[in-house]
Amino acid sequence: MTEVLAKQLSQIIEHTLQQFESISEEAWNTKPAPEKWSKKEVLGHLADSAMNNIHRFIRIKQGDETNIWYDQNFWVKASDYESQNLATVKTLWESLNLQIARVWANIDEADLQKTIPVKDETPTLKFLMEDYIDHLNHHLKQIL
Repeated sequence: MTEVLAKQLSQIIEHTLQQFESISEEAWNTKPAPEKWSKKEVLGHLADSAMNNIHRFIRIKQGDETNIWYDQNFWVKASDYESQNLATVKTLWESLNLQIARVWANIDEADLQKTIPVKDETPTLKFLMEDYIDHLNHHLKQIL
């Protein structure tokens, strides 16, 4: 299962990067409303999600029970994706997700039932991996 999810993630990355090419620079930077994220900021949020989840995926294998939770709005603002170069944000997102795919490919099936605290819940590694794909697809639909 872990290799299947790793391959699925790699395919999403490859397919999505091709689709990104059809989006204009203006469209990447336009906010649908002042309090909403632009497409570039949504991609930045997905990079933030990848950063935080890499820690979860590795720590859970190690038996580390550090509760990793983050304020997504704070992270997007603190990272200033709005003024960053689009190519930089794309590369960051791609690199982090390729690393997640490598980590997933090396997860033992026995580790899938291990848990780690996330805010007020204690999900399994299997759930976190599947949820990561769902979350990624949700936000990619917003961008595309």
